[in-house]
Amino acid sequence: MTATLTKTLGSLDDFKGTLCVPGDPDYPRVRAIWNGQVAREPALIATCHDACDVRTVLRRAVDAGMVTAVRGGGHNVAGTALCDGGVVIDLSAMRAVSLDPATGRVRVQGGATLADLDHATVPFARVAPAGIVTTTGVGGLTLGGGVGWTTRRFGLSCDNLVAVRLVTAAGDYLSVDDERDPELMWGLRGGGGNFGIVTEFEFATHPFGPVAVAGFVVYRLDDGPAVLRGYRQFAAAAPEEVTTIVVLRHAPPAPWIPVDQRGKPVVMIGAVHTGSIQTGIEALRPVKSLARPVADTVWPTPFLAHQAVLDASNPAGHRYYWKSDHLAELNDEAIDLLVEQTAQLSSPDSLIGIFQLGGAAARGGERSCFPSRHARFMVNYATHWTEAREDDLHRQWTRDAIEALAPYGLGTAYVNFTADDAPMHVETLYSTTEFSRLVTLKNRLDPDNVFRNNHNIRPSA
Repeated sequence: MTATLTKTLGSLDDFKGTLCVPGDPDYPRVRAIWNGQVAREPALIATCHDACDVRTVLRRAVDAGMVTAVRGGGHNVAGTALCDGGVVIDLSAMRAVSLDPATGRVRVQGGATLADLDHATVPFARVAPAGIVTTTGVGGLTLGGGVGWTTRRFGLSCDNLVAVRLVTAAGDYLSVDDERDPELMWGLRGGGGNFGIVTEFEFATHPFGPVAVAGFVVYRLDDGPAVLRGYRQFAAAAPEEVTTIVVLRHAPPAPWIPVDQRGKPVVMIGAVHTGSIQTGIEALRPVKSLARPVADTVWPTPFLAHQAVLDASNPAGHRYYWKSDHLAELNDEAIDLLVEQTAQLSSPDSLIGIFQLGGAAARGGERSCFPSRHARFMVNYATHWTEAREDDLHRQWTRDAIEALAPYGLGTAYVNFTADDAPMHVETLYSTTEFSRLVTLKNRLDPDNVFRNNHNIRPSA
């Protein structure tokens, strides 16, 4: 560390991890996060070895009056893993995952990614519900909710959270479950990183895989209005074993896309069936004939491979800006708008995602603060580009797009799909009663708002 930081924080001789400051050869690499648009420069990045390191750095930073940020997977689109001039408490070296075959529960350290979790569970025919890009951090995904390919059958990631170990703003170690502190568990299931630094998560897992009926059916955008109307009918009748995600985009240069269709606007219907192979084949057959497909990969597939299929479309270091809303219905007007917007995407790398909700995702509200469980769909404008000079263009396109969707939406964003260009009115995500409970919880655990580099729930003081 620099002499100034040593004077401010102390020597940190008891810290077992690694410390990195501006000017160090590794600083650009250690500072880099998934969203390359975020250029904040911390004064110190402390890559922790264990929970003791987390506590040590947190207490020194708080005592010195320095701003802190917490990095798990570093995948949050808002870039909350970084802070200017402050201390990043980096969990990225804490990635151990351990499955207990006797209980079916899996323990996951705070820096683990979806890939780490999946590779420790799926080969053993178990799954902990997670997201759709394997480089995502388990921690941030879970604390914000966690929507993915098994959501309708097994619920959100946060619904499957059964216990945590965390470090509080006061530097206390807590081991928490629904018996010891049900209110904190309620707040951790959807309240974000407002209440402490979770160093270990424990999840329930479910029998599933390692092979499932999964994949994408790809249609030309010219057929989009008819395809999405047919999809709407399919989704309304689909059993909970089926989860679908529609991706509206320019066709990627994937080997399963015909060469003459690559780069052209398409409707991609992704689907996973969590039941038997034969049942899955029959259940997903209707999505293959909504028009004449240009590609179809819905067949028995290793689930690990399906989980990673969107990774190439979300490379680290590119520039991202996202906005989202929930829909009670996917009506004709919304369909026509989404098809029109796909034809007008400001970047060939961008996409619009339509996430099917319902099923298990509609339940569990009493155990969590995750909002919008009554919605049937969620729409995410995932704008993606590479050149800094184009920032204003793509940001404005995304703002205009979400505004155009507003007449058909519920006006509720998904916190994990929310960029950080302006202060977010977090209270609008929750009911009045839920938000009051969250503030009360914040008052108890973090009255000084130490954990504020997030979609912040401010203490009442």
